[in-house]
Amino acid sequence: MACAVIVGVSGLLTSAFYGCATYQPAPLIPAETARDFDRRSLTNPRLCDYLRANLKPSPAVCPPPRWDLQALTLAGFYYSPDSALAQTRIQQFNAAVITAGARPNPVIGLGPEYVVHNSPNFAPWAIGSFSLDLPIETAGKRGYRIAQAERLADAARLAAGETAWSVRSRIRAALQQYLFDQRRYRLAQQQQDALAQSASLMAARLRAGEASQPQLDLALSGLESARLITAQAEARVPDDRNALAAAIGLPIAALDGARFTWTAMDNPPGEASLAPNIVQRMALLNRIDLRRALTQYAASDEALKLEIAKQYPDIHLTGGYSWEGGENIFELGPSLALPVFNQNQGPIAEAQARRKAMGVQFMAMQAAIIAQSRGALINYRGALAALEAARSAAIYQARRYHQAARAAAVGESDSITLSAARLQNVSAQQMLLQALNDAQGALGALEDSMQRPLESGDASSFSFPPPHNSEVQAE
Repeated sequence: MACAVIVGVSGLLTSAFYGCATYQPAPLIPAETARDFDRRSLTNPRLCDYLRANLKPSPAVCPPPRWDLQALTLAGFYYSPDSALAQTRIQQFNAAVITAGARPNPVIGLGPEYVVHNSPNFAPWAIGSFSLDLPIETAGKRGYRIAQAERLADAARLAAGETAWSVRSRIRAALQQYLFDQRRYRLAQQQQDALAQSASLMAARLRAGEASQPQLDLALSGLESARLITAQAEARVPDDRNALAAAIGLPIAALDGARFTWTAMDNPPGEASLAPNIVQRMALLNRIDLRRALTQYAASDEALKLEIAKQYPDIHLTGGYSWEGGENIFELGPSLALPVFNQNQGPIAEAQARRKAMGVQFMAMQAAIIAQSRGALINYRGALAALEAARSAAIYQARRYHQAARAAAVGESDSITLSAARLQNVSAQQMLLQALNDAQGALGALEDSMQRPLESGDASSFSFPPPHNSEVQAE
């Protein structure tokens, strides 16, 4: 009988340790990770597969000849370290669900016994008691643990959606800055050329005695200022390009040869479909951080249920066997902790306070989102009004410039008048560009307040790239 017990225990131990995980090293070598980063590019075949799977319509040529906001956003999802971090957090919380569902292991004990006895015929050594403890959780604690872990895993998936929106927002802002600064540079060159022509005409008039030296000095001073503005505008373009590469998660060399487009940049959506109640509703329904806060509140509610269930003690089924002097001795008896000195009041109170805090946090976030969305809409409406005024002024100055050019062509106006009209036209174009940039910036802030794209052509859903298996939908 004793041998059978020993064999059974040995088999149990063997089966328990057979499925154990083994350590797999994963060293980080900075030199190799830096080389991997430098090898990133927009021509990566795996990136092209990812674009084909998520771009609607699927691109006929990959990489696309021109990269728009949607394609760059997907490239950001593919390369951004924030996206990779969000996926690892999802895996972490999914693993926590497995941990929450784990059942407590039984405990066994086995040891020899040595007994001191006066009889010379008494064998001092004996097989010691073999004990077994089978813990049984009560009151549904395991179910509450699993439910809490699942809600936290849901929150991690929503947090990944927040990360995706943050990546898209940064890429949009960087692309906007890059494209607008390119235009600023071209307009600064036009202004410099116009001022150079004006200074040349003023110098000719001075030689003819038709202008004074202070007039020429003023024209030359304006030209020098224009040259400085042009140099500053030119210097901003490569810096913007580097910021765009960083937002995507690429080295700046990866953007060499790439061409960018934004078809709706000059025509931001009007305010007709953006009534305050519609904007507020979209913000409250679509804000991922608000949905995540609601999920975290549900997790805190499950945590409270778990602490309440802990008032009821778990049961331990204990048993034992020993052999002594040819006698087989069996023991069996349940045990449990007596809730005499406390009934888990402290942890229950803490869980109640945490749930209440999560509820207050949710309501505060909701109020902040309403204020943010309404404020963003007010700013966008103001930016659209300023854009319309700038367009009217630019159209008027362009008409005056063309009229002056026709008059100069037939000899009804002089070159000075034409040069002044040209400068005024360029200045109006610069003001229009600034108003358009302000409107697009306000539109981006309005989109951020709702976490929803408002321009046509944006992806309504996406999936993170492999090798991660988790999928996040952003609607």
